[in-house]
Amino acid sequence: MKIELKPELSIEHDEFPKMIEVDIDENSSSIGQLIDKIHEQTNIPANVELKWEDFIEKIACTYYVIEKGEYDDYLIITDMEEKISNFPKHGQDGAMIIVIDGRTRLVN
Repeated sequence: MKIELKPELSIEHDEFPKMIEVDIDENSSSIGQLIDKIHEQTNIPANVELKWEDFIEKIACTYYVIEKGEYDDYLIITDMEEKISNFPKHGQDGAMIIVIDGRTRLVN
């Protein structure tokens, strides 16, 4: 399966591939399984550690797919058990576009 990645991370990182091929069955596998494979294959961290004083908070990434081929039309992935085949594929050559948002935001 072709995946077009758009990682948005708060941490310094190496260049991640923009297009990857993941060996997974789209009809029987969940989007969560696909995301796990993407993290394994690309070494993109699944969470960011936020440290202050003696406290460490792990903040998980948020995941989106591009819903209609426009880069400002995101669909947040909330059910990691949903089948991959239920998600749209509007990337290059029929790839699924996945945004991995690992940015941290703090509120006072």
